Amino acid sequence: MINKVDIVRLTSAEISVLWATNINISVVICLMTHFIETCTDPEILIRLEETKHLAQKHKNDLEQLFLKESIIVPEGFKAEKHVVPKAPKLFSDIYYIQCVLQMSKFGVASHTASLTIAAREDVRMLFKNLMDDVSQLYNNVVTSMQEKGIYVRMPFMNYPSQIDFVNKENFMTGWFGRRRSLLGIEVTHLLINAVQNDMGMHMCTGFSQVTKDSELQEYFLRGKNLCKHILSSIHDTLEESEVPAAVTWDQGVTTSTIPPFSEQLMLFVIGMLSNLGIGAYGMGLSTTMRRDISAMYANFITKTGAFAEDGMNLLIERKWMEQPPQFEVVK
Repeated sequence: MINKVDIVRLTSAEISVLWATNINISVVICLMTHFIETCTDPEILIRLEETKHLAQKHKNDLEQLFLKESIIVPEGFKAEKHVVPKAPKLFSDIYYIQCVLQMSKFGVASHTASLTIAAREDVRMLFKNLMDDVSQLYNNVVTSMQEKGIYVRMPFMNYPSQIDFVNKENFMTGWFGRRRSLLGIEVTHLLINAVQNDMGMHMCTGFSQVTKDSELQEYFLRGKNLCKHILSSIHDTLEESEVPAAVTWDQGVTTSTIPPFSEQLMLFVIGMLSNLGIGAYGMGLSTTMRRDISAMYANFITKTGAFAEDGMNLLIERKWMEQPPQFEVVK
């Protein structure tokens, strides 16, 4: 009896998410290779090794499916080509585990989305397994950070004690006069974006220190300044409502000037962070009920989109941009 999976082709959506997942996982392996080599905290090292082990396992699963379908395996980023052996530590151990925390959050969201657009059973099971693995990694990372006292929680608020309804039209305003205090969901997304921009600012700072390409250095410094601008806007909004805005416990960047990664990988990583940022701003925009915050998010999207486009052009000019699967009608 012929298995249905053997006769049903992969859809364009399935091919696209499988391809993108493979590329992203190859980046994770490269980052973890340097992080593991330079980490000095044994508790954090355990989580870095767990992350790399899962990434290698997931990459193998994806490549087996590509081979089964006779689809060319993406080149992605190979550690032997894009990681500089024995390069000095560029980021702190706490920054390392913060990176793994953010990666695992993105992995859970990304694999869940991929699962929901997959039709074939084997692809759905693949993404379910990836999601289960990364969910467990996320829980392990949070537990480790809490035990070390370096996990920054969202701020506490009073429990709702009664049902109420909005009865003033100025609930959505924010341009003039006294603004209403922030909603819990608005604080949540503002802080998520603050953390991501703090991480991005330190990543851009580190990469600007080590790159030997003046054009890339200028680009990374531009990214650092963009993150600073966004952080300042978010902090002003939070401060107005007297929301505590702790982001991380650590500065993150060492004084090294020796690159641990290829310039191609560093530029690609900043592009990934820019795209994640645009998605996060969109989520924040979709949940806010204040017009001034909506306008602020729209401004973030415009500026980050322009920055990301310039980064994409730098990749293309240097012939570093691998072509994603292009839609072609089956004949």
